[in-house]
Amino acid sequence: MPIQQPVQSSRAHRWAYVCGMSVKRGYRRLRTFESHVVERAETTDMPAGKLLVRGSFLIAKLAMIGGLLFIGFWLVASVVVVIAVIALLQSKAVIDTDFEEDNPGPDYLGANSYLGNYDDNGHYIGHFKSSDDVR
Repeated sequence: MPIQQPVQSSRAHRWAYVCGMSVKRGYRRLRTFESHVVERAETTDMPAGKLLVRGSFLIAKLAMIGGLLFIGFWLVASVVVVIAVIALLQSKAVIDTDFEEDNPGPDYLGANSYLGNYDDNGHYIGHFKSSDDVR
């Protein structure tokens, strides 16, 4: 018989176990409450009391599961939409930068429309007027 490896018990595993056990405990409490309500309905001689109580609890459970599924679906859908919008914005930015590299056009100061020597930032390169240079 092979030797089994010891189970790794991380914080996440312990947290999942505690959550699972609390859900299990809550479900058992709900079942005992349901049984007490059924017993009370039977002792009061309510017509079809057992069927009515069990059916109403079943409908409540199904409604709760449906609500959780609905909320989960919309959470997943909203995350997918946010990721898609981010991806579209990123691809648009990449496409815009590719377009600007092909045809840069005039810079934001419009330096290409002036005569003279200008750098890439639109600043004038060349001699400057000083107080000594009088023409």
